[in-house]
Amino acid sequence: MGVEKNIVAIELGSSAIRAMIGQKKPDGSLQVLGFEKECAPDSVHKGVVYNIDKTIQAIAAIIKRIEQRQKVFVNKVYVGVAGQSLRTVGNVVRKQFEVKVNITEDIVERLKEEDGEQEYPGAEILDIVPQEFRVGTHLTNEPIGIMTDRIEGCYKNIVARKTLCEGITRCLAGARLENAGSFISPLLLSSYLLTDPEKRSGCALVDFGAETTTVTIYEKNILRHLVVIPLGGNNITNDIASILHIEHEEAEALKRTYGSAYTEEREGVENRIINISNDRQTDERRLRAIIEARQQEILDNVWEQIKGSADRILSGIIFTGGAANMRDLETAFDKYHHFDKVKTRQLPTTPEFTTSLKLDPQANTLATLVAMLRRGDEECTSEKPMEPDLFDENAKDSPNFEGNTPGAGDGTVKSNKNKPVDTPDTDINTEEPDSIEEEKEKKTKRPNAFSRMGKWLSEKAKVLVEE
Repeated sequence: MGVEKNIVAIELGSSAIRAMIGQKKPDGSLQVLGFEKECAPDSVHKGVVYNIDKTIQAIAAIIKRIEQRQKVFVNKVYVGVAGQSLRTVGNVVRKQFEVKVNITEDIVERLKEEDGEQEYPGAEILDIVPQEFRVGTHLTNEPIGIMTDRIEGCYKNIVARKTLCEGITRCLAGARLENAGSFISPLLLSSYLLTDPEKRSGCALVDFGAETTTVTIYEKNILRHLVVIPLGGNNITNDIASILHIEHEEAEALKRTYGSAYTEEREGVENRIINISNDRQTDERRLRAIIEARQQEILDNVWEQIKGSADRILSGIIFTGGAANMRDLETAFDKYHHFDKVKTRQLPTTPEFTTSLKLDPQANTLATLVAMLRRGDEECTSEKPMEPDLFDENAKDSPNFEGNTPGAGDGTVKSNKNKPVDTPDTDINTEEPDSIEEEKEKKTKRPNAFSRMGKWLSEKAKVLVEE
C-alpha cells in the first residue's frame, strides 16, 4: 500500500526563481499545496546560473517560505535543467560483424554505450535519444531479433555546457538542499503538454520564455530536434525601454497592456495617445511597431528551426511559456510564414491534478513545475532536526554536557558516561585533584575574562587621563 509523499520542485528561470510543493497520493493523483516565486535580477541569465550567491539566497528564501506556510522541513528538491547551450547533436554508431548474427538487446545497449562515449569540447551528454537503426539496408525502430552482419544506430545526443549542471549543483549545496533528481525541462514539459497522438503525427512545442525560446520537434513519437534560441519576451521589453527611454518595469507594463504580435492596418482607426513617465507621451502605433518588429524576429528564428519539418508535423505548432500570452501570436505566425496550424496551450487541468491555490489559468510558466511534481517519486520533506541549546548543560547534544567529549576529528561524539565521575583521565591529567576548599579558593582568586577586561579598561582610562 502506497503512502502520501510531499514533492518539491524548483525552476531556475531567467525572470524569476520558482518553487512548488505538492502532495502525491498513492493513486498517483497530485494535490498542489504551495507555490513561491522570488525575483532575483542578474541571478540567472538565459537559463544558466550567473551569480551563485544571489541564486543561493533566492532559493533559500523561497524554500523558507514554503517551510513556514506548509509547516514542513524541506531537505530535497527536484530541479529542471534548461539553458541556451542545451541542444541535440546527431551521431551514428556502426558495428560490422564477420558473419550474420541475431541482433540482441545486449548489442543494441553496447551501441548506445559507445555513443555515450562521444566527446564534445566544453560540453557533456545529458541524455541519449535513439532515432532509428539501419540493419543491412533497412531502417527500423526495433532491430532486436533481425539477422544481419552490419548495424548502424542513429542517435540524438542532448548536450549542454558542463558549467550548466555544475552551477545548479553548487546552488543547491549552498542552500543545503539535496538534489532528489534533475530533469531536462524541455523534454519534461513536452511529456506533460503534448499528447501521444500529437507526437506520433508530428508536432513542434515552442516554449516562449523571458530570455530564451526553446523549440522541440517530435515525429513518430520520437524527439527529432531540440534547440534553445537566445531571444525571449525580455528582448521586447528591453526594446521598449531603450527606444522610449523609460524604466524596465514601465516598459513591461506597456507591453502587457498594449502589446500585440500582429496588428492589421485599418483605415479610420484612431491612433491613441499613451502617457508615459516624466509627463511624456507616445502613440500606440509607435509602441506596437516596436513590439511587432522584435516579435517577428523571434518568430523568424523559430520558423528557421521548424521549416525543414513543416510538411511532417501534422499536428502543427504549440506555443507555451509566459511570453506566449501575447495577443494575436497565432495570427502573426500565420501571416509571416503562411503556416496556420498554430495554437497556444495553457496549464492543463486533468482529473489527477487538483489545487486549492488560485493559479492563473494563463500561467504557462508553471507547467514545468507541475510536470516535475507529477514525475517525482521521492519524499522531499522530513522532520526538522533539533538544534541543540549550547547553554543547556543537561542537553545531550550540548558540548557542555558532562557525558560528551569532542571526537578525534571525525565529526563524532565520544561518551564518557560509563567512567566514574571522580576518576581522572590519566593520559590528560596525572596530578591529584584539589580538595573542595582549595578549588573554591582558586576560583575566587582566578579572574574571569570580564574582570580582566575591566581591569585593562581601567588602566587604559588612567593613561588617557594622564595624557
